[in-house]
Amino acid sequence: MKVLRTLVTLAVSMLAIIGAVQAQTYSPEAISSLRYMIEEEKLAGDVYRSFGVLYPTIMPFRNIPRSEDTHVAALVGQAQLAGVDVTDLTSLAAGHFQNQTLQSLYGTLVAQGRTSSFAALTVGKNIEILDISDLTNAMALVPTNSSLYGVYGNLRNASNNHLNAFNNWLAMTPPPPVPEPETYALMVAGLGLIGAIARRRNSSKNPATSQQHIFPGSIA
Repeated sequence: MKVLRTLVTLAVSMLAIIGAVQAQTYSPEAISSLRYMIEEEKLAGDVYRSFGVLYPTIMPFRNIPRSEDTHVAALVGQAQLAGVDVTDLTSLAAGHFQNQTLQSLYGTLVAQGRTSSFAALTVGKNIEILDISDLTNAMALVPTNSSLYGVYGNLRNASNNHLNAFNNWLAMTPPPPVPEPETYALMVAGLGLIGAIARRRNSSKNPATSQQHIFPGSIA
């Protein structure tokens, strides 16, 4: 949490120093989406850290959590620039979320990943797929010339990099034997919950979200 606060302070200070970003005003829907994305990026980092303890030799679980901290800090900085108070989110302990859907998803995914390293890598892959989709939807809610739009785009690029990392490790990791019924049930529950979240959030998706945007550079 101390690291996250430091990152947030640095992000906001840099923006203030260079004077490149003006205060933005966003719709209530965009603000709600921003708060959700802060927690979704936190979820990714919290899940990956828990797997890093279980599987310390798998590099994505050692490296990507720090990247997710940077993502959270970038979005919190954008919220502060927009005058949105998110201290209720930044004060949350690891594994705790205001959004109850994400709270439930966290528990399901951690339980699934504990069954094997292959399952944990699959969880990572699915989290990044969900994150890319949700970032794309969030971009449709803010002006294309806004700083938040650019940050979302850079985070999406980073999530694509993370997805590639998980796919590469999955290709090198043998799948476990046919899972026990309890393990299989956890796997199905995790995939089902991720799919349900994606479908629910996509049901209100603006047609503009189907357009893909490429940004120079990325936040990794």
